[in-house]
Amino acid sequence: MTEHTHNVQGEGHLRPRLSKITMVAMTFAILNTWICLAGSLSIVLPSGGSVAFLYGFIFCVLCNFALAASLGELAAIWPTAGGQYHFQWALTSEEWRKVMPVSLPNLPLPVPTDFVVYWSILSVFVASVVLLSTSDKTDPEFVFATFANETGWNDGIAWILGLLQSALSLIGYDAVLHMTEEMPTPSRDAPLAMVYAVGVGGTTGTIFILVMLFCLTDLSGIVATSTGMPIVELILQATGSRAGTTFLTLMLAICFIHGTNGSITSASRLLYAMARDKGTLYHEYFSHIHPRWEVPIRTIVLTWVFNAIFGLLYLGPTVAFNAFISSCTILLNMSYAIPVATLIIRGRDTLTRFQSADTPWRFGKVRGLIINYVAVLYVFITSIFFCFPPVLPVDASLMSTSPSSPLFSRSWADDGSDYVSAVIGIFAIFLTGYWVLYGRKTFQGPDLDVILGERPDIAEATDELAMEEKKVESPTE
Repeated sequence: MTEHTHNVQGEGHLRPRLSKITMVAMTFAILNTWICLAGSLSIVLPSGGSVAFLYGFIFCVLCNFALAASLGELAAIWPTAGGQYHFQWALTSEEWRKVMPVSLPNLPLPVPTDFVVYWSILSVFVASVVLLSTSDKTDPEFVFATFANETGWNDGIAWILGLLQSALSLIGYDAVLHMTEEMPTPSRDAPLAMVYAVGVGGTTGTIFILVMLFCLTDLSGIVATSTGMPIVELILQATGSRAGTTFLTLMLAICFIHGTNGSITSASRLLYAMARDKGTLYHEYFSHIHPRWEVPIRTIVLTWVFNAIFGLLYLGPTVAFNAFISSCTILLNMSYAIPVATLIIRGRDTLTRFQSADTPWRFGKVRGLIINYVAVLYVFITSIFFCFPPVLPVDASLMSTSPSSPLFSRSWADDGSDYVSAVIGIFAIFLTGYWVLYGRKTFQGPDLDVILGERPDIAEATDELAMEEKKVESPTE
């Protein structure tokens, strides 16, 4: 089978060096699914109870399989560091090409190692064994059949709102897309890495949800914990040992460090791709690849600085920080769904000119359409409801100054959802202003002839598609 490979070597190029398992490890570290779920007890349970927590998470896993598979089909054709916005460029008609990729709300979420995934799995195993062996157990009915609604919304909306933390725990697998230019066989490995990452996250997440629910005997104590971290209080209640709790908390902290490294690595490649396409300020400076280390050092440093500055927001208003984090779920999911929605609108026949019998990741028309619709409908519906306030009536006094986050929340009602729409609106205004004042003058889009030089058939098919559209739009008289 002929596979798409990246063989660009030498000075000024990214070097293919990342295996499939390395990408699964990095992506799973970014997702940190089970840890994210561990901190959401006090948020999810009042909005649907254990039913929303357990079955809602499984629902999100299935929908994210559809999203990852849809993106994987596109990655098998266009494995570039631009990821979603390069997909959008290739699928969009000529007159919209320069607008749509820049409007995709990709947010930034060291070389990764395979050790990361093993450490995270070891951590969830140790935490599960400790909790199950030391804690009292709750009734199975509470775990599998208890629905609770303390939101003020009707039960249906409350259940959907309870999906937010599950959705948050599964975003970030687009990291694979932005690393494809450093993978030897990205057309084959990138789609599998994304699906595997969702699978590992879904498996560990489901197991740990069951562990937490069975060991949850004092919910009020966990919600009101002075530590501000529900999972820490749960471990402390179970073990009765501060030393043991500290040890397990350190294991979780190491997982977060790995996730941060992965986020910076992936985001730096996305920023590099955007600079290479002349879509950023000082694009000539930031599109540089270090000739010795063969990585975009400048975008790595810039991404690290952004993460450090953003971390300071945690010290400010609780709701401001949480609203920003919650908006990431919506914005990242939108960046996943927009290229897939474009594919649906333009018709899956659009892909046939780019695919061949040797293309590693193909679904066909009917099966592919079902997968694409599931992915887009999931993002469309949840994105609307995730902008709703988590509880009625809305209380403006929740704009407090004590640190909190969706991962370790002191109060389930102050998760920032009241202000998500405002954050998204600010991003929309910023992107529009950036495009009008700068982007439309410099952005030229990806040069597929260069990026995919060893697959000129793909670049040629993309150009032919654009030429056909021009003929349709400007018919001869």
